[in-house]
Amino acid sequence: MTSQLYLNNSYLKTAKATVLRCAEITAATGQNAFYDVVLDKTIFYPAGGGQPHDLGTADEVEVLGVTEHGGEVTHRMSGPLPAGKRVALALDWPRRFDHMQQHSGEHLLSFAAKDLFDAVNVGFHMAPAYCTVDFDRPFTESELDGLERRANELIWANLPVIITYVDETALEGLTLRKKAGGLTGTVRVISMPGGDSCTCCGTHVRNTGEVGALKLTAAENYKGGARVTFACGARAQNAAARNQRIVQELARRFSCRGEDVTAAVSKQGRELSDAKHANKILTQKIIAYMTRELLNDAAQCGKIKLVTAMADIDAAQLRPLALSLCKTPQVFALLLGRSGENMQYVICRSEDVSIDAGEISLAVNAALNAHGGGRGALAQGNAKYTPAAKDALEQLRAYLTQVVKYGG
Repeated sequence: MTSQLYLNNSYLKTAKATVLRCAEITAATGQNAFYDVVLDKTIFYPAGGGQPHDLGTADEVEVLGVTEHGGEVTHRMSGPLPAGKRVALALDWPRRFDHMQQHSGEHLLSFAAKDLFDAVNVGFHMAPAYCTVDFDRPFTESELDGLERRANELIWANLPVIITYVDETALEGLTLRKKAGGLTGTVRVISMPGGDSCTCCGTHVRNTGEVGALKLTAAENYKGGARVTFACGARAQNAAARNQRIVQELARRFSCRGEDVTAAVSKQGRELSDAKHANKILTQKIIAYMTRELLNDAAQCGKIKLVTAMADIDAAQLRPLALSLCKTPQVFALLLGRSGENMQYVICRSEDVSIDAGEISLAVNAALNAHGGGRGALAQGNAKYTPAAKDALEQLRAYLTQVVKYGG
């Protein structure tokens, strides 16, 4: 068994301990070995309950991970520590205190959700850059505002955070927001009089005021409930500063005040939507005009009109133009389009033309040094543009004239 000092005092930054066991762990090829070390006592919190493990050193040897099984805490170390040695433990305090703020903040957030909306915490996760709580019901925007406000009121009330130990048989007589399943023997309870009370093995601040502030940074519907992302302490300050920088940048871009950014963005969104609609109508008109012009200039090869052209049109509209051409019966089309150094091609035929576009793409790929293909009525591909493309198109036109004339 390992004496887990953090359970009674989350503020211990250093301690002395004796090494009980040290086992070498074989690493992957080319990597240094790791060592699993068991101490008689520890200040390092093991991963559990949604909270990550602590980091730090033991006699300057780096603690890389911490786990707990059956009351024994194992430290994954970067180097060996001989059994029986007395070692000095030093905690990565900024990381620990951050975890304490987030975990205590999670308790307050979960209490506020239960108290205000009868919402139950069904999952908690603390990551290096964010924390999430999953609730069994979704929230409206106004409810989220109320939830954040209530959690911060509990922080500002500077409630004491009290650790007590009770026998499992006494749990039924306690008013707890949440009780972990499978608890036996002596159970640890974290209470914030006037706020939360639940079973918990994590590290916490002494008073809720040390959480500093709690900021909800995102919320989404999740598995019939809600996943709420939040930040406490320095994380909350960083999130607020980041959001402020975004608002200031948008305000500069729109030449407006920060409080007017939302209206400015909405206005631009409407204008962009109107412009896209107008552009769509204009593009349709251009395609209709080009369709008529290309059909008028098409070479008549037997019963089939052959359209071969390097179209002066955006590459994204090359396929719609080809499809528009081939709505007319007895048409076979090869269109090339250029976008800077890149070139695209589309091969298309009307339904009543039997030539396979995929087979023609083989010749086009060879002539243009292109990549692409297809089958049946449509094929397409791309290549690097070179001045020789126009000569290649002339050669393809001659080739297709014969194919269409005698193969159509």
